[in-house]
Amino acid sequence: MVDVSQQNQAVAFDSKGYGFFVSETKLVSDSPVWATKWHDFDTFLPSSINDIGTRECYSYRNKIFQRHPYFANALANQYIRIYQEKSLREANLYIGRIDKELVINDLNLSDSIADMKKFCESISKKCRLTIVEYGESKTAYNICRGIAHKYSITIKPFDNETPFIPTLNKLSCPKWWLKKINTLRIRHIEQVARKLNLVNKHNSCYASNFALENRQTQLKNSFDYLSANQITNEDGQTFSLLEIYKKSVSNPRIRKAELMTRIRGFEEVASQMGHAGEFYTLTSPSKMHAVLSSGKSNPKYNGATPKEVNDYFNNNWKLIRSALQKKNIHPYGFRVVEPHHDGTPHWHLLLFMHPSDVQTTRATFQKYELHEDGNERGAQKHRCKVVAIDPTKGSAAGYIAKYISKNIDGSDISEDLYGNDAKPASSKIDAWSATWNIRQFQQIGGPSVTVWRELRKLKKSTQPEIMPALAAADSGDWASFVIAMGGAMLPRRNRPIHPCYESKLNETIDTETGEVIQNNLTQYGDIKLPSIVGLICKNIVSKTRTRVWKKHPNLTPEQWIENILGITPTLEVT
Repeated sequence: MVDVSQQNQAVAFDSKGYGFFVSETKLVSDSPVWATKWHDFDTFLPSSINDIGTRECYSYRNKIFQRHPYFANALANQYIRIYQEKSLREANLYIGRIDKELVINDLNLSDSIADMKKFCESISKKCRLTIVEYGESKTAYNICRGIAHKYSITIKPFDNETPFIPTLNKLSCPKWWLKKINTLRIRHIEQVARKLNLVNKHNSCYASNFALENRQTQLKNSFDYLSANQITNEDGQTFSLLEIYKKSVSNPRIRKAELMTRIRGFEEVASQMGHAGEFYTLTSPSKMHAVLSSGKSNPKYNGATPKEVNDYFNNNWKLIRSALQKKNIHPYGFRVVEPHHDGTPHWHLLLFMHPSDVQTTRATFQKYELHEDGNERGAQKHRCKVVAIDPTKGSAAGYIAKYISKNIDGSDISEDLYGNDAKPASSKIDAWSATWNIRQFQQIGGPSVTVWRELRKLKKSTQPEIMPALAAADSGDWASFVIAMGGAMLPRRNRPIHPCYESKLNETIDTETGEVIQNNLTQYGDIKLPSIVGLICKNIVSKTRTRVWKKHPNLTPEQWIENILGITPTLEVT
């Protein structure tokens, strides 16, 4: 069945084929249309709801509907269903619980972004006034921390050994608050949509239309920013940020090509070493799924968010990996995370290992994946499925290629598992991943891809230890690169080449003294993380990033001469 809501979505590509996910319909820059006030509000609700309960019930539920107009119709339908199946009391309690999920003290997460901005201005001002009153002290820190905690934002307890001024600077900044509150808003609304059964294969697959709109707006804003800005180096070379994006792994097509290159490389290594390939599919316990495969709400659902389910898998994977390492088993390959139709994540792992380790690895996966609710119906069959890769029937790269395509751009496949057009479906999956901050692809074992990417920037090297890896990276041969870096199973700390990081200093000028001040602090006062500058091998650093680039808005030739070179152009009178 095709998701009708996805038919209006498309993937737009420019003339060179580099694409951003966009919508054919009008994009929102503030909030969805439901955030505006409606006229004749009750006409949007099922008429049968007006006959349910007392006058007080009518007033109670309508206040909730008006606070959350986007969910009003879905809430009304659920209200009627619960009233008919259970009781009026249960129906009132249900919509009350939904209301509490969307209202945190005086913050209504159903409000528009404009309202959120006003709220963040107000709350950051409250923190600034607290700091003015108590100074940059432990007292001010604890009061501001309490304000953040009031709105479900976690701040670490005061610690004398840890600098606290950067945290106070963040709490005083409306932009910092807006980023935090908007993330909270999007996730809470998306989770309520899942609980109301608005995210499933019959309504909106993988993610709600609200999440998709927010993601499309984010991508459009990113596209506009990249188009409007350039970078220039000390030699005057200038590139637009959009050009840089198109050539980087941020571009979906390049990211997909690199992933497939690495997967094929691992498969070649496994073939050379006589290793076996295994494909694992991991599914969470039934209580973590919001919607059944039939499309009906899951009565056992425990309210877990997709992020919490993914954390559950991550914790299991840590235990599995630790148990395998104790038995000197070091599988290598790739992991793909994708959503079920209701947004609940599941994992696919393509792993290569010595044939003698296959049964032990399978048993270890089974043990930990069935640790929770392992006796429930269907657990043995569905929680951990394993398929041995048979090279005579097809390549491992081909086996996982459809999962890579489905989760990046939908190319090379016609439709997803639920019959939806693959390209619009991939935009929903992208929205899902962005909403819950879930990493979709991760390499397991093998050498660092950062070293691979930096070698492809390195022009030449005279170090014997670097030259084989450099030649392999330059030719795009991941299998040869793996061998040059010590094989697939060598721990990364023992590999010959490592990324080299350095702290970069900011330069500011004291306007009163004219003194140039150097520091490595962020705008809030945190110490900046070191940036990659090249590669290190046997304590010898090979720089791959030697240019100094400065970002600036797109300029006309005259503006470029004046602002970049510092020369005021003169007009010649003829």
